[in-house]
Amino acid sequence: MSQAEALPLANGAPARRGTAALMVSPHREPLTGGGPDAVHVELIVIRSVTRDGRVRAYEEMWPGGRPVRVATTAWKISSLVDASVLDPGRAVAIARAHTYPGHRQVRPWESLTEAHAALSPARTPTR
Repeated sequence: MSQAEALPLANGAPARRGTAALMVSPHREPLTGGGPDAVHVELIVIRSVTRDGRVRAYEEMWPGGRPVRVATTAWKISSLVDASVLDPGRAVAIARAHTYPGHRQVRPWESLTEAHAALSPARTPTR
């Protein structure tokens, strides 16, 4: 298996530092009902890009998170979905508030539909 140094956004748009994206990862947990199509969706903030606009590093949402290189996590990423229509500050606040019941650990969403609904208050107005 080759190691990816950078990944493109799913829609082909060039990635830009400081913008948000949704990281979709496979989530196969037969004991909890996660079937072969189950996914986890996490908000990330893009921190490093290649010259051709692929994501090289990103920041996860736990408080104090630091940039993670795609090269170390590409094996668990199904796709990176462009979320540049979101205000990054508001989106980060929403994602960090989405925690497991009774805990402070950030919880991923179980589908893109669920993530889009939760993050809709962070959408920037179109002009």
